[in-house]
Amino acid sequence: MVARTTDPPDGTEEAPLLTSIEDGVLLARLNRPQAMNALNGHAVELLLDTVAEANESDEVHALVLTGEGRGFCAGADLGDLAAHEGGDAPRHHRMDRRGLSGELAETLARCDVPIVAAVNGAAVGAGFGLALCCDVRFLGESARMGSVFIQRGLAADYGAAYWLPRIVGHARAVELLYSGDLVDAARCLELGLASEVVPDDELLERALGYAREIAAGPPLAYTGVRRLLMRASELPMSHFLEYEWTTQLGLLGSEDAQEGFRSFLERRDPHFEGR
Repeated sequence: MVARTTDPPDGTEEAPLLTSIEDGVLLARLNRPQAMNALNGHAVELLLDTVAEANESDEVHALVLTGEGRGFCAGADLGDLAAHEGGDAPRHHRMDRRGLSGELAETLARCDVPIVAAVNGAAVGAGFGLALCCDVRFLGESARMGSVFIQRGLAADYGAAYWLPRIVGHARAVELLYSGDLVDAARCLELGLASEVVPDDELLERALGYAREIAAGPPLAYTGVRRLLMRASELPMSHFLEYEWTTQLGLLGSEDAQEGFRSFLERRDPHFEGR
């Protein structure tokens, strides 16, 4: 078992994101409970760094994202935005072709390890989009999710309008984005926004348990599947099938695939090492 924890530095304001690694799972906790984990620029930049770490580390085979306190994420921190109005915008407020929110959404999409969301309480606005970027969403019974942007005269960000039709279908996505209404956990399960709804006090352990199962599996194969799922919405079918076969051929030559075949013939559990 490998375990590591990063804590905020002494004598400074508590970090807006806390991370730890155990059993191949990187747990990232949004840590602004007094603001319902609203995203400020610092938190987003730390999330970008965390996803990069997950991609580069040989220790990490799954990522779990959750929020400290009563909420997953209440959206963007409007006070953080207002503090820089009229001045020189820092990196997290730049107005380029996609902004930092778009950078994080694409970074999550291109991540090579599976990402699990443990949605506690509200996932609203940017928090809703952030949850949609994850592969699997476990919701606590008190969870609520929704875009709400339309109610503020805005559209959507963090790729919400990209992911939502792929998760619930176009018609349902239109309903959710046009209304901006919050949806409770039971309805999220019906719509397919949630993979599972569990009691609030069991949420994090359920998500971590699922992530541990992934982390114990074949890392290269999970990366292959994740890339295939992403490319499936980008490529014409003929090109996708070529990409699929290339992926499969690459995996067939891996030590993990050989271990998978051997363990099946020997009637034992496989031991994968990501090679």
